[in-house]
Amino acid sequence: LINETVETVHNVSADLRPGILDDFGLPAALEWQAEEFQKRTGMECRTSVPAGEFDLNKEKSTNLYRIVQESLTNVIRHANATKVEINLHEEDGKLVLEVVDNGKGITKAAISDSKSFGLIGIKERVHSLGGEVDIAGAPNEGTRLMVRIPIS
Repeated sequence: LINETVETVHNVSADLRPGILDDFGLPAALEWQAEEFQKRTGMECRTSVPAGEFDLNKEKSTNLYRIVQESLTNVIRHANATKVEINLHEEDGKLVLEVVDNGKGITKAAISDSKSFGLIGIKERVHSLGGEVDIAGAPNEGTRLMVRIPIS
């Protein structure tokens, strides 16, 4: 029982902040997360991330990683999608993260729903980093989450 408890705690800790994030940086962690997501769900999950590393502190990299996790959780729960893309790039001194799916598309009501705790958490994380978040969907065309945060 103790060994199982230790293993459970280890798995939860790794999900919250995997060692790959510290060892290899955000781009590698996002690629790993996409592979794990694809294995777990059977849903195609592609990444477009630069090979290098951004000059991000631990708080920013952890929050961006958790935003991707929450976005993928929302895709599983709500989107009815078959494909997800995770894109990360730099633009005008900001880091831009996009998570795009081909599902049923989020509604404006769902975006502003006070019970959408996952989206609320994403918005709070982005704002705590001094960034902006844009969530948009179109019926049967999918949903796009775009996050922009200052790099420095």
